[in-house]
Amino acid sequence: MTDYWTLITIMFLAMMSPGPDLILILNNGRFGIKTGLATSLGITVGFGLHTTLVVFGLSLLLTQNIILKQVVSILGAFYLIHIATKIWNSYKEELLLNGKKLKNWRESFKEGFICNILNLKVLLFTLSLFTQFIPIEVGLNTKLKLAFILIMECLIVWSLFGVFLQYRPLKEFMIHQRKYIDRLFAFALILFSGKIFFTTFQSFFNHK
Repeated sequence: MTDYWTLITIMFLAMMSPGPDLILILNNGRFGIKTGLATSLGITVGFGLHTTLVVFGLSLLLTQNIILKQVVSILGAFYLIHIATKIWNSYKEELLLNGKKLKNWRESFKEGFICNILNLKVLLFTLSLFTQFIPIEVGLNTKLKLAFILIMECLIVWSLFGVFLQYRPLKEFMIHQRKYIDRLFAFALILFSGKIFFTTFQSFFNHK
């Protein structure tokens, strides 16, 4: 019997651990509730595609094809650097507390989606959840139900996180200190991208 609450708890702890998705939510959530929710939705759609790959067994294409896996990882690392560069310089742009001049929600959705879909760690994490906690004999309908639960958890938690950032004292603090916070977010994303480059090239040379 599958322990639903165990899966939900592990998923929540993984979401709250430092990573590109969390940093992106923190950054875009400052620009208003629309951008925060759009980023959450983009991340959720990306996670939904990862989960679909796992449920239907297509994840083997990426996890067993070393070259393809490395290409996707490198693309993801470059995209994180791209976002980090934008965040690093974003403090120079005008930002209003009343939300009239905000980041475009479409751009926020795209950033959330690409950031998640190019993160192979999300695919591997989802694959480990389904292989370690779901018995082999479980049917497709049950797997789809579990996938739906995890996707909805992703959407709800990230959306609530984006809404929480609209709490005015917190939002004002993050805006008033935005230069330093922007630099911190950008530096964290660069560190994540550097780690991806390192592990990818290490994997490449180990398989030569």
